[in-house]
Amino acid sequence: MMHQSMSLEPAVPMIGPVAKEHFCTGMRHLAGACVVIASEHGGVRAGLTATAVCSISAEPPRLLICVNKSVFAHGLITNSGAVSINVLAADQEVIAKRFAGMVDGVCGESRFEEEGNWDSGVLSVPVLRDALVSFECRVVEAIPANSHDMFVCEVIGIYGQLEAESPLMYFDCKFSALR
Repeated sequence: MMHQSMSLEPAVPMIGPVAKEHFCTGMRHLAGACVVIASEHGGVRAGLTATAVCSISAEPPRLLICVNKSVFAHGLITNSGAVSINVLAADQEVIAKRFAGMVDGVCGESRFEEEGNWDSGVLSVPVLRDALVSFECRVVEAIPANSHDMFVCEVIGIYGQLEAESPLMYFDCKFSALR
């Protein structure tokens, strides 16, 4: 199969970062699993849809998440020191959209209503019990990175489905299933 090629190379080699629009165009081609990152502090819950999650190590079990400093959930994560990372299944696109702010009139606490089986984990963070897999984590380090913070998270609990399902992916500004 032939793919149409589009050059993202600058006409003249540049020193320094590329333009934001070129970076965003390139990143559209990086597929990522959709997760909902959720936290709770002082009785207030918040969450966001993200693809910026990766494994750091198996011993000790640690994950890395990247969260924009301007989102409300960032403050809860920072103050609580705990988070859940909920990997969505292919049939959970509506949950991804709710937590991405793509559903009109749905924000804050209302994101947790109507969709998904949300429960409180050991660390009192919201855990999506019907996610493909959920990781409950303690934040062990926060690393500033421009507009975001990278949170190093120690996994203290894993909850998941017994049968493997197709994950929800995000690619080229669209949700899709990996089959």
